[in-house]
Amino acid sequence: MVYNRFRANLLLRVGLLIISIAGITLVLYRTEWYMTAVCIGLLLLFQLYDLVHYVERTNRDISSFLEAIQHSDFTQHFAVKGGNPAYKELYQSFNDVTDAFQRIKTDKQAHHLYLQAIVEHIGVGIVSFDESGRVELVNHVLKEVLHTPHLEHIESLGRISEELVEVMRSIGHNERRLVTLQVRDEQLQLALHATILFSQGRTLKIVSCQNIKSELEEQELQTWQKLIRVLTHEIMNTITPVISLTATVSQLMEEEVVRKADVGEIPEQEVLEDIQTGLQTIEKRSTGMLHFVKNYRRLMRVPTPELRTVKVKDLLKSVQTLLQPEMEARQTKLSIYLREEKAELQIDPELIEQVLINLIKNGMEASHKAAGPCVEVIAYQEEQDRNRFRIDVQDNGTGIAPEDLDKIFIPFFTTKKQGSGIGLSLSRQIMRQHGGSIRVSSPPGGPTTFSLIFHINDE
Repeated sequence: MVYNRFRANLLLRVGLLIISIAGITLVLYRTEWYMTAVCIGLLLLFQLYDLVHYVERTNRDISSFLEAIQHSDFTQHFAVKGGNPAYKELYQSFNDVTDAFQRIKTDKQAHHLYLQAIVEHIGVGIVSFDESGRVELVNHVLKEVLHTPHLEHIESLGRISEELVEVMRSIGHNERRLVTLQVRDEQLQLALHATILFSQGRTLKIVSCQNIKSELEEQELQTWQKLIRVLTHEIMNTITPVISLTATVSQLMEEEVVRKADVGEIPEQEVLEDIQTGLQTIEKRSTGMLHFVKNYRRLMRVPTPELRTVKVKDLLKSVQTLLQPEMEARQTKLSIYLREEKAELQIDPELIEQVLINLIKNGMEASHKAAGPCVEVIAYQEEQDRNRFRIDVQDNGTGIAPEDLDKIFIPFFTTKKQGSGIGLSLSRQIMRQHGGSIRVSSPPGGPTTFSLIFHINDE
């Protein structure tokens, strides 16, 4: 309809132009009406100008419309009312096309925002990138896990771990990989899962990243608890009768000695002493084994934390008061630093005190051979993540052997001659019950730092 109207207007102007040309030709060759010829000539020039202007204006409008479409500028509108009636239908068609594209663009943006909201809502880190490594989409979970506020190219992760970049590059469709890396002072175990798709002639790779370290630790703890439950049950069922039987035999022997003494039959003193010593040894070792087993059962009986708001200052002061006499007796300096005097935590103070006492005592034992043994407790809110509060316990000992770092939280494992091997395991379980974590850093030669990490809401 629009083009029919344009064609009609164009043919009308061409027709009028032909009539004018025929008229001026007839006047010049058949009459001597020169003034009439001049007037027709002026009319002919006006018609030529009008024809050129009409065609050029249409071309300009079409060119402007196409340029706006090319640059996705759908804000341009052509005036339909009050304009030239000849262009009314053309402008209306332009506006209709622009509105249609605008609706498509709006729907596309809405779908993108909807998809972005879903991706951000998922509790798993997600990153999408093309063949060149340029990141198309990344959610806040991945940024928080890797402590990367901005990620525009996958190669930027090389400063964290070259292995992670290599795995992301090489992982195939529907393939799963496990990557262990160190981000700041925290060890991560990332489970990666990739999906490859083709879109608009491009190859895109979507990789999900989930830190499963806490889940592995929880599974490990549950496994140890099950093992301890079975072992303690069997050991106690075996040891308890042995203790009882030993006590009975010892009593019977004493009664027998008394009875024979009454009739004048006294056994050899050396034999009696050997029997008595053997029975006492059996009873002592059995009682020690029973105490040992009961000690490990504590891992299965950690009470549920009774959370309340506690000032960190009061918590540290209480721990210092409890340990100060022992620290002075061992000539070990205990220093406590708290950046924010008003800092508070939602914790069970008795359980966290137990964790701090255990860590400080470990530090005291580890640093006793140092020239100036000291243990420092540093409490602060992290600058990079205001939702995390840390309490670091650092000693100036020689550090933990690299081969032992992965074992120190395992129940039964200890590097001390008289250690039970449950202190750190118990501490990790208490921290997990508080929704936090415990980490260790011990470079060769020391110092060793145990970090208690609490998650808080910074309002």
